[in-house]
Amino acid sequence: MEFTKIKAMVDRALADGKLSRDEREQIMNAVYADKKVTTEECELLRTLQEKVWKGEIQIED
Repeated sequence: MEFTKIKAMVDRALADGKLSRDEREQIMNAVYADKKVTTEECELLRTLQEKVWKGEIQIED
């Protein structure tokens, strides 16, 4: 999937400050869909993880 589409997916998922397990799974599936992780995708995932660690994003069931 194109990086811009993945980025938009992440932005929509995080708009409410929460990340559901379904949203996370959809993001991960999109990143790994082509069996390659680009530098941009890796950076996006790192940023997402950092926001979780810092408490900026809450993980939901």
